Amino acid sequence: MLSWTDERMRAMIAFHGHFCPGLATGVRISEAALAALGPRAADEELVAIVETNNCAVDAIQFLTGCTYGKGNLIHLDRGRNVFTLARRGDGRAVRMTVKPSQGGSDSEEERRLVQRVRANQADAAERAAYAELWEARGRAVLARPLEELLRVEVLDDYPLPAKAVIEPSQPCEGCGALVMASRLTLWQGRRYCADCLAQGAGAPPRVTAIGTVEDELEAGVAPPRARSPRSRLVVRPEYRQGLEGLARGQRVHVLFCFDRSPQEVPLLQHPRGDVAVPRRGVFALRSPRRPSPIGLTTVEILACEPDGLVVSGLDAWNGSPVLDIKPFSPELDARSG
Repeated sequence: MLSWTDERMRAMIAFHGHFCPGLATGVRISEAALAALGPRAADEELVAIVETNNCAVDAIQFLTGCTYGKGNLIHLDRGRNVFTLARRGDGRAVRMTVKPSQGGSDSEEERRLVQRVRANQADAAERAAYAELWEARGRAVLARPLEELLRVEVLDDYPLPAKAVIEPSQPCEGCGALVMASRLTLWQGRRYCADCLAQGAGAPPRVTAIGTVEDELEAGVAPPRARSPRSRLVVRPEYRQGLEGLARGQRVHVLFCFDRSPQEVPLLQHPRGDVAVPRRGVFALRSPRRPSPIGLTTVEILACEPDGLVVSGLDAWNGSPVLDIKPFSPELDARSG
């Protein structure tokens, strides 16, 4: 076990910038992984898949030899304290999940101290007290029995990610920056990086899910084109201000995504799947199997809630992404004749 006085500990702290419980957790994760898999990677023998980007990851890089530069440190942005390490030679793999702390013994004074430091309101004495507190907590992590700190699982037949591939870089025809060839997108005969596409360099329009449908219509269970008497449109927090002005009893168009529709899209289809009826072009049908899988239904608002709307008459499955909400306008949507 890496001791507090070990030269590697001092070098790791210098690499990370400070000592903290997160770094100490990374030490324990690394030690458990190396005990199960064998020695530190000299090159790319080990691969680490980390599901968060906290302080523990620096200890894992330093102690296991898995780094971003070699491509054997892979970050899955899930925010979970879950870390999987595997050895390429024999396929052995181990997953470590950090257990919830059983301490719960923070004093009110300690909580206030942490809050003041994180709010950048602490004076020099408080910052020194915080550093001492954090070091003590880190040392406690180093001393805890491993089974109290981590859930360790040995994984059979773990699908190892492919090795990093060295490929040529090519200039983006929008900004001119050199970009890995596989990360350029060909659009209208020109190759663009992701940023230039997002900024509208001739790119296709961006579609954003603003929320999610909640109702009783489950995929594969509800009959086709069933309409729910009561659906909730749960709108993401950053878009809820856009609900201002809507009212109970109002009719609105809901645009949603047929996210579970088959990807294969025949341009000629039988209406409602009835083979007895001659096929028509997809743009002459209301079929969910479309080049752009977007559904449109006009519904009535039953209630306006802080996090969205309750509506009647929606024919979207539970969990469908909501793409937009537009008010029904008799002048625009119900022309005479």
